[in-house]
Amino acid sequence: MSGAGQDSGQAGDAGTGQSLKRTHQVTILGQQYSLRTEASSEQVREVVDFIHRSLAEVSGRQKAVDSLDVAVLTLLNVAGSYLHLKQSTTVGERRLEALLEKINRHNAEGEDGFRRS
Repeated sequence: MSGAGQDSGQAGDAGTGQSLKRTHQVTILGQQYSLRTEASSEQVREVVDFIHRSLAEVSGRQKAVDSLDVAVLTLLNVAGSYLHLKQSTTVGERRLEALLEKINRHNAEGEDGFRRS
């Protein structure tokens, strides 16, 4: 993957509480982008690899040859997956909170069924 994760500088000062940001050069669909982020080169490379795989999956399934069409369809797929995962996480968090509440009630009552103070 050409150009993914190449650092071209830093900004910020750790002593002042400002975050360090690096500029990464990445290429997606033949277009080069400069990204300023706190993410490491490895994290940027992982994101770009995910994008490339997602684009390849969509372009392999679709007859669309226009890169904008492929990009939009890929974005719709990724957004749909993200929203589904976000909803699943919320449901899981609610279930976990309910279980923790049950455990706390059980612990407050004690094994002998009497409330502890």
